[in-house]
Amino acid sequence: MNLDSLYQDRREAALADFNRAIAIDPDYAWAYFQRGQVLRELGRMEESLADLRRACELEPNDAAYHAERGETLRLMRRYEEALTAFSRAIELRPEYPWALGSRGQVWRALRRHHEALADFEAALALNPMLAWVHAERGETLRALRRLHEAIEAFNQALNIDPDYVWALGHRGIAYRELRDYPAAIADFDAAITLQDTIAWLYAERGETRRLADDFEGALFDLNRAIELDPQYAWALGSRGATFRALGDTEAALADFNRALELDPAYEWVYMQRGLLYRNLDRLDEALADFSRVLALNPNNVGALVERGELLRLRRHYNEALTDFSHAIELQPDHAWAIGSRGQVYRALNRYHEALADFNNALEQKPDLVWILAERGETYRLLHQYNEALEDFNRALELQPNDSWVLSRRGATYQALKIFEEAYIDLTRAIEIDPNNAWALAQRGSLFRQM
Repeated sequence: MNLDSLYQDRREAALADFNRAIAIDPDYAWAYFQRGQVLRELGRMEESLADLRRACELEPNDAAYHAERGETLRLMRRYEEALTAFSRAIELRPEYPWALGSRGQVWRALRRHHEALADFEAALALNPMLAWVHAERGETLRALRRLHEAIEAFNQALNIDPDYVWALGHRGIAYRELRDYPAAIADFDAAITLQDTIAWLYAERGETRRLADDFEGALFDLNRAIELDPQYAWALGSRGATFRALGDTEAALADFNRALELDPAYEWVYMQRGLLYRNLDRLDEALADFSRVLALNPNNVGALVERGELLRLRRHYNEALTDFSHAIELQPDHAWAIGSRGQVYRALNRYHEALADFNNALEQKPDLVWILAERGETYRLLHQYNEALEDFNRALELQPNDSWVLSRRGATYQALKIFEEAYIDLTRAIEIDPNNAWALAQRGSLFRQM
């Protein structure tokens, strides 16, 4: 008999005894309390809840009964009811670290992170040796992007319990978010060594390897995660992103589609699939995916910028302006969004607003070639040719073989009647890109003018 079977047999034996006790004394609160916990361990959540509710009715001032009822409600994701139960337990016994820590878990599940921190800290003040509370506090700090503090909290949990797999795995995630990929992988390795059948550990290590450009290693881990849990949408999405990086479009789309079948509200996968469609020039499908992201999360900056760019390319300028402006409100230093909005303003002949955006973008990223080039083009259209030449020259110092910039500098020289330089630039632009129709037409006009 293996250990799991032994535990199962013991639970069933306990259940039989509690059943007999309650049959003899139907008002035996402690027996309901104990049976409720066993039923929860057996996954029989509604029966567990009924027993714990009955225990609370029979002994309404017993803090433990309310706390255990809260725990069953928490595991059932009935969070508001769980809060009420834990709060009643804490009211009855203010110095109850387990109930405080468990209520903190509920606050964290509701993304009310500051209330969660307050409860975890209160629990640890009462009992600083609760490894699980240190770990939960670490995960809350991670959600608040206080990553160094999160790692310290996980360290405290692991000092108490060095084999705490959950804390190792979540510290690994925090390291990954700090882009310390070797430290993250070391934590996932240690956790998997301790317990090698947990799908999320393989998935998290696979995602870390993907971000570190170890695509083969990522595929190995993500395949293992999906083998352990075929319905694991997160792992399928990450594997799809890995296939996309490897250029395996068909496999990437298959994984993204399957992930979205399993989780139709999976914002990140819509974003990844949209980027793939965009790169395949399947722009209608890309636009639809970015719009789905924004239906789920109207403040997703990446989706706003990507949709804005597709709308700009389709000359839906007012809609593009709306998306870019919203993105900039949310992230005022987003140089790409600012520069792209500048392109829209220029397309609408709103040159001074375009210049303001290009100037702002270049304050954020002084060497972005395309923004230098776009500002130069705006100066050219305003007949400010010297300023235009300065920008085009700088852009070409950074990227000498840019056909678009060469053609625009050639047009600037042409406007200044410096025909030889204009001819050299336009000819060079056409050599680099024989399909540069704008450069061909411009050189044609140069020949007529010469």
